[in-house]
Amino acid sequence: MKKIAWVTMLILLLAGCSQKAVHRGTTGFITQFVKDDQVLIGDVIYEIGHDTQLQTNEGEALKKNDLRLGMKIQPFYEGDISQAFPRRARAKMLQVQQEPADLQESAMIVNVLSQLRHNKDEHFIVTNVIHKPDEDAYVMDVMRRSNVDIGFKITVDEHNYEILFMEA
Repeated sequence: MKKIAWVTMLILLLAGCSQKAVHRGTTGFITQFVKDDQVLIGDVIYEIGHDTQLQTNEGEALKKNDLRLGMKIQPFYEGDISQAFPRRARAKMLQVQQEPADLQESAMIVNVLSQLRHNKDEHFIVTNVIHKPDEDAYVMDVMRRSNVDIGFKITVDEHNYEILFMEA
């Protein structure tokens, strides 16, 4: 099944050679739907165009309305990535990761975002999520989109997804 995903990626890369280069972005989680055609993954807003492929890591085709908050995504983008913050790129393919560990991390991200949000307009940038099985925890770097100058580190219980502590 992973073979299908790699074949798809190879086709994308070869197709990109005749136009703009396709690059592999950093795997991350959808933490905001910025607009109908834009998603925030890590610290990058990816624009979803009519030619953007959406699929699972097993090659199953998806539609834009299949995307959900918290999904773990391996993005591929076309052309350059902007240096603004958050950065911006044009998505060539968004590949939803569906291994059991990925689904568990996605559920954890959704739970953490709901604990952090005080209102529906509050959004966060989540980067560098690390699972520490010896500590039964996840540790991640987080920033509020309204105040990206101040980031904090969150430690989350891997079993009940409760935030154990936050540090600046």
